[in-house]
Amino acid sequence: MSQDGITKLRPLAGPNLTAMLIMLGMIGPFAFQIFLPSMPGLAVEYGVSTAAMQTTVSLYLVTFACAQLCLGPLADRFGRRRVITAGLAAYMAGALICATAQSIEMLAAGRAVQAIGGCAGLMFARVIARDLHERGRAAGVIGFVTMMTALAGSLTPILGGWIDVTLGWQVSFWCTLVLGVVVFTVTILWLPETRPEGAAGQILATFRDGFRQLRSPAFLGYAGHGACTLSAWYAMISGLPYVMVDVLEQPTIAYGLYFPFLSLGYMAGNLVTARVAHRWDIHRLIVLGVALALLACPLMVAWNLLADPTPLSLFLPMGLISFGHGMSQPGATSGAIGLQPRLAGSAAGLMGFGQWLIAALTAQAVGVLQNETIWPTTVIVVVFTVLSYLSYLLARRAEADEADTMAGSGSQVIETKTRRRERHERR
Repeated sequence: MSQDGITKLRPLAGPNLTAMLIMLGMIGPFAFQIFLPSMPGLAVEYGVSTAAMQTTVSLYLVTFACAQLCLGPLADRFGRRRVITAGLAAYMAGALICATAQSIEMLAAGRAVQAIGGCAGLMFARVIARDLHERGRAAGVIGFVTMMTALAGSLTPILGGWIDVTLGWQVSFWCTLVLGVVVFTVTILWLPETRPEGAAGQILATFRDGFRQLRSPAFLGYAGHGACTLSAWYAMISGLPYVMVDVLEQPTIAYGLYFPFLSLGYMAGNLVTARVAHRWDIHRLIVLGVALALLACPLMVAWNLLADPTPLSLFLPMGLISFGHGMSQPGATSGAIGLQPRLAGSAAGLMGFGQWLIAALTAQAVGVLQNETIWPTTVIVVVFTVLSYLSYLLARRAEADEADTMAGSGSQVIETKTRRRERHERR
């Protein structure tokens, strides 16, 4: 066993592990985003409203979030490989249903099935990284996987739009099926079981122990930090398109031209984490990332109060916020799922559920609160950035208290043994 309770495993064979984790991590975002450009045309083809078509997106996200609550404890009980392969089978089945769907109801059902496999890939890419590495190194691996997943996600809508125009929307789902077959094959052939030895228990006990992590202030702090940074991101990408067109009176294409400030900022933060995590602990990464994000908040507010708002007065500070969050989020993820290595799957499931649920509610709130000014989006981003800092403080304080308690218990044991030895010597 290593110092943080992770069982040492035999070396991996076959493809590079990080490449395998990237493939697992990208299948969910790929399936979600490649379909989006086809939605307007599909609404016409199926003869349904835009709102009805939107249910295919909502159902995917809800299933993506909720499935993690079950998949995490199941992986702690039955092992990572079994749950991942079952999830990938669902992913392929969902793609097949969608590609052959003759109605909006069948398409929505297929999307929900596909979301089960998509969330399995993303969450277990993080869990496996934590299974195999101490939490500092795991943060680096998670950061690199997140960066590559974000890069693939930024290119996927372009591919989806081209496929929709030239080949037809069904081809998008055939592409996700091919990707699923490739990842399924690689997983079967080369991915070993990474669950720590001795972690398996009774299924009900595993669920119970997993959900007990909600009593841990350290877990809530790390998970809360991840939820807040993801929600800030979704506030940006859901609110800024409205701000650009309705408030700043920019052409529709302008958002896409400025979006790289956000995406490249986030990926750069992930890259820094990937490069230095093996030398720094997660606290140094999180503190530096949070500090940069907090620095950008008053800069953004002051800039837009003292001068007329412009695209640069929003995208430059939010790009710095994204950079900071890109640094801190992998460390918080590693911290949350590494508190109890034998329950890493349950922790990832709980964390993922909370992150995606809060992010989805945030995106909805940003749309509702638009008032033809920049401030609803700006304030929500600032609030979640501040909350991410407070969440981290909760985790840091909880870990410090636990360390003090353990040190005190150790001192009491030593003192008791000393007294017994002294009494024995007197006799």
